Amino acid sequence: MRGIDLEDEIKALILTGREDDYWDFKEKHHSNKANLLHDIICMSNNRVDRDAYIIFGIADGTFDVVGVENDENRRNQQQMIDFLKSKRFVSGIRPRVELRTLMLASHEVDVLIIKNSTDTPYFLTEDFSENGRKVRTNYIYTRVGDTNTDIDKSADINNIEYLWKKRFLLTRSPFEQIIKRLENKDEWKNDEYVYYNVYNPEFTITLEDDDEGPELIPEFYAYAMSNSSTMYQMLSIKYFGTQLYGKQIVILDSGRYTTPTPEWEFLYFGKYRTHADYALKYFTKDSPSFKLNKFLYNEENHEEGYARRRFFEVVLLFEDTLEKDAFLEYVHLHKNDFQSRLAVLDGEYSWIESNTQRQHEQVVIRLKTGRVLIQMLKEFRQLSR
Repeated sequence: MRGIDLEDEIKALILTGREDDYWDFKEKHHSNKANLLHDIICMSNNRVDRDAYIIFGIADGTFDVVGVENDENRRNQQQMIDFLKSKRFVSGIRPRVELRTLMLASHEVDVLIIKNSTDTPYFLTEDFSENGRKVRTNYIYTRVGDTNTDIDKSADINNIEYLWKKRFLLTRSPFEQIIKRLENKDEWKNDEYVYYNVYNPEFTITLEDDDEGPELIPEFYAYAMSNSSTMYQMLSIKYFGTQLYGKQIVILDSGRYTTPTPEWEFLYFGKYRTHADYALKYFTKDSPSFKLNKFLYNEENHEEGYARRRFFEVVLLFEDTLEKDAFLEYVHLHKNDFQSRLAVLDGEYSWIESNTQRQHEQVVIRLKTGRVLIQMLKEFRQLSR
């Protein structure tokens, strides 16, 4: 599960016997809220462009696990979020945090995860003070190595420049910039088969007919639609005309819904895992293909929305590759449950067009596999909390 991956990482950080750019150890939760806010802002403005950790329950100096189960100042995730919501950040954009509790050496250790973002630099537009400690208006704090910017000082100019560059994506490659800019559809204009970014016209997305498309048999998810009619195109992301990324897209339900084709994954239940027993299709939320899926989707079109919901009734959507791999292992451990659910799932799917009985059966089993796995994924996430 995803928690196991975090646990392994935190254990490895403890074993280093030091603090650094993106992790900080605390023996207890903060008694002074100004110090808590200062630490969160420093971590949210870290220089390593990744999630950061404040790890509570680790002794100062010795790095022994002492736990926080008896800590009178202990806070839960909602309290952390509410605390940040009550502070006045520039543009109203606050650091995003998640609190996870791990069992280490028979103790509870709280890990405050400060999510990486391009919304840097985070800073206040109103002072916040408590017991003589003040987080100051318009001061930009960061973390370099194992040291936070002093609470009564602003960061060095070179670090501030970096944080502003990160905000405007100037620290990212052209491809990463394009993918990030897909989140704001208003930045893009469409000229028939070409999308271009109005602020950076050198960023383009082109759609072209797929020469192999007419020869392809519709994938199983086409039969989850009201109409199984399917067409294919090729999508290219270009920078000054140079292709940076290419992906096949599929037009489903007689043109109502367009999406990049999802990825294949397989379930192996045999002893040596040499033969795939079941196949599934999926996206991960952090992948370029899913970001393009959202970009191409028109939320205001109700027919398209209905088709998209039908699509994701048989195609899985994971948070990331770590969750996908952990879930597949979970299914492998519960293969009897999976196969039992598959056997009793209703649905004859008599409208499927196929050349052979084998093709028909393959489509049906993949449709049912998707439906069963999506239900199991919901249960897996409940167990992972």
